[in-house]
Amino acid sequence: MDLAVREARAGRAFSFRARLSRSEGAEDGAGLYLNTLVSAVRDDQGRIVRLLAKSEDVTAETESSAFLNTVIDVLPLALTVKDARTGRFILANRAAETLFDRVGGLAGLKPAEVLPSSLAEWTAAAMTRGRETAVHEDHGRGGVRYLEATKVATYDDDGLRHLIGLAEDVTQRQRDADALRSALEQAERANHARSAFISNITHEIRTPLNGVIAGADLLDSRADTVDIREIAAMIRASATSLQHRFEDLMAVSRMGAAPSAPKAGPFEPTAFAEQLVAPHRAAAEAKGLALHLEISPDLPARLLGDAEALGRILTPLLQNGLKFTDRGEIRLRIEGRENGVIRFACLDTGVGFAPEKKDALFTPFHQSDDALTRRFGGMGLGLALAREQARAMGGEVDGEPREGGGSVFWLDIPLAAVCDDPGAAAAQGRMNVLVVDDHPTNRRIVEMMLDGVADVVMAEDGVEAVEAVERERFDLILMDIQMPRMDGITAVARIRDREQAAGRPPAPIIMLTANTQAEHVAACREAGANRHLGKPFTSAGLFGEIQAVMGH
Repeated sequence: MDLAVREARAGRAFSFRARLSRSEGAEDGAGLYLNTLVSAVRDDQGRIVRLLAKSEDVTAETESSAFLNTVIDVLPLALTVKDARTGRFILANRAAETLFDRVGGLAGLKPAEVLPSSLAEWTAAAMTRGRETAVHEDHGRGGVRYLEATKVATYDDDGLRHLIGLAEDVTQRQRDADALRSALEQAERANHARSAFISNITHEIRTPLNGVIAGADLLDSRADTVDIREIAAMIRASATSLQHRFEDLMAVSRMGAAPSAPKAGPFEPTAFAEQLVAPHRAAAEAKGLALHLEISPDLPARLLGDAEALGRILTPLLQNGLKFTDRGEIRLRIEGRENGVIRFACLDTGVGFAPEKKDALFTPFHQSDDALTRRFGGMGLGLALAREQARAMGGEVDGEPREGGGSVFWLDIPLAAVCDDPGAAAAQGRMNVLVVDDHPTNRRIVEMMLDGVADVVMAEDGVEAVEAVERERFDLILMDIQMPRMDGITAVARIRDREQAAGRPPAPIIMLTANTQAEHVAACREAGANRHLGKPFTSAGLFGEIQAVMGH
């Protein structure tokens, strides 16, 4: 204040900002900031007759500015602001001073005087967008480091005004990314080498095994003495045991791998079952066991599914039945259950298992009893792998002991019935069907398949599909997954939300897509789809799915 008075008496107006303590009765006890202008008032002769002081309360402005400066300084990112007209920094926080090793501050300096060359050139380059981000390599005295920088331009009526910069040291992140990339490349090379090795070793082992087993069969067919037949039987049994151990090793290599895409197609359950048990009849006869087929008369004549994958799941169930049964029979029973589920059950009269041991049966490399392992051998993989494959296809493998001895293991899996007359699937009336696919050929193919049984409305993506559902009601929706603008899974979720909001019953939705991995199927179901049919598909396959979802 004294300085202000002296300046005013000297004829110069003086402005200053001061903090005053509020009275004890003040509401919050905080200080008061005032901007004060002191000037002299003169008489007609120019003599100072009094001093005039004018004060303005700038507490809110001062505290807001102080808070903003604190926020800027505690930011972990380096913040700079450059005047676009002078090309010099007008603001920099502490993180910027530390990152660019300028403890004295950056204000008044140009980027070329402070920043690494590549970053300075990038900062000086013309802006092509309102915001740009890039990673720069800095070869400084401390070695190579990587800086990720973002620049944002601000404009006024005269054009570019300021260039705001944010930067951080991402050296460790870059090194981690490089290490991860290198590890992934190594893993891919190792996986390719492993696949090539497995393919080669499979050929190298199966070929001689085939010679041994086939040779033993020939020897047995031409033997003229009991001793020779006994030797042939021992050779066959040993070679078969070796084959089973090799199959176990191959199963180990497949465990945990992504399941292959199901190859759905129509098949006859009776013919499928006969082909499944045929290779095991000789082993059953050798042990004096009966091997029976029991197929429910109510089962559809044809089913839609991956018969090859079903065979891989059911074979271990049959093999276990034969292995652990010394007297009695093995029975494969096929019957329909609720909700389109088909049960394939393998019943035996063997050693059975204690109920509390069931979890161990489905654990890789475990069996229910060590004594059984020593007696029958095996690696304890068959049931674990069968369950893994079944779940990947939307099914389940389970089992339980049978009263009186033995056990039963089954596969429950949803399989649609195939309608031999496609038009019969829609016999109850002409349907209104929405077909959603971004590929015109695919839309046309489905339209031709539905010719004569449905009125078809086309949509090229999820956005058009949602709009179509808002306009009209559909008896059925056939939806692709991978499409521009909006994918099929998102579209299904939106459609279900709109149906619920409008109080309408949900329209059946079948996903028609090449994405047939287990996680894709699960995502479709979670979004609200009813069924899932992998591409490529046939008319029989499509109408089988329609029949399953429509109930007729």
